[in-house]
Amino acid sequence: MNAEAPELARTQALILAGGQGERLYPLTVSRAKPAVSFGGMFRIIDFTLSNCLHSGLGRVSLVTQYRHEELHRYIREGWSELWSNSEQPHRSPLTLLPPTSGKRYRGTADAVFQNSEILESDDTEFVLILSGDHIYHMDYRNLLRQHVETKADLTIATVEHPTDDASHFGVVVVDEKFAVTGFEEKPANPRPLPFKPSMSLVNMGVYVFKKDVLLPSLRRFCETGCGFDFGHNIIPSLIPSGRTYAYDFRDEARDCPRYWRDIGTLDGYYAASMDLVKVDAPFDPYANDISPAEPTRHPTLNRRPEKTLSQGLQNHCDVSRSVLSPCVHLGRGVKVTDSVLMPGVRIGDGAQLRRTIVEEGVHIPAGCQVGCDLD
Repeated sequence: MNAEAPELARTQALILAGGQGERLYPLTVSRAKPAVSFGGMFRIIDFTLSNCLHSGLGRVSLVTQYRHEELHRYIREGWSELWSNSEQPHRSPLTLLPPTSGKRYRGTADAVFQNSEILESDDTEFVLILSGDHIYHMDYRNLLRQHVETKADLTIATVEHPTDDASHFGVVVVDEKFAVTGFEEKPANPRPLPFKPSMSLVNMGVYVFKKDVLLPSLRRFCETGCGFDFGHNIIPSLIPSGRTYAYDFRDEARDCPRYWRDIGTLDGYYAASMDLVKVDAPFDPYANDISPAEPTRHPTLNRRPEKTLSQGLQNHCDVSRSVLSPCVHLGRGVKVTDSVLMPGVRIGDGAQLRRTIVEEGVHIPAGCQVGCDLD
């Protein structure tokens, strides 16, 4: 694989997985956002780790902070062996980087700055910055290849999104050759693509930097206290150089944007979950080897969702358009519609749930109705 993509051996990847996830509260009360259950048998972090594994990346570190203990345990029990056993002779063990000496990361760029020793101590040329809380499949080799071919200082992975709904994201402004000419963080009036006025390019939170460009930029802002964020500080400062490009995350065969979801809010989490149960689902994580082999997807669980669903049907339950996780128990006569039941949930006899997210280990009493009457 190195012969096909020699840039892999020259790349250090850092996954930013320390977010508190306040907008995903209360699912993040007791765990970091990347450790939240998704799709029945996964944790959110699985998708980024799977992308790294299947892209052939050899040096990957997770930068963690908020309630990192459970996330670390999951990585050690669910990913370390799989990562080490992968057929990649150049692959190093996954590195976990919690904050040291009681320090707190003040932003995304500061999280990298406080761990810059890992970048300075090796011979890599490129730094791949990834978010640990997004749902998508990407082969990072294509992104790295474009970065090398364009001789960019910074390449920003982007995906097309309707302009009318792009104000929730960072919007990347480009010319016809996808050179970046501007960047706006959650603008009130997003700039559309010059050749597609109904669509904008939104920032996926995936960046490739030349290391010798990134490190001075981090020192310029974080060391001096002038700024601590990629979107607000680092990226805008590099655009005037003319060496920043956008990578269009696109399905060329179907001529459409590839699937990518930021599930940082409850509404976003629910919408992405419902995408999984559509008849013509736009994203199917179950058809790919996303996460570690059972039973370590969830360290304490050992059953697939479909077994639990069969158990529910035996109890004369009515379950439709819903995500059921392992170790969910459905009582007799339960009705579940358009809902997400996380691992270990117990639903009492005759209960009814509609458009509901049920947190791990929660017990819904018999006869209870949730989401059925908005009043």
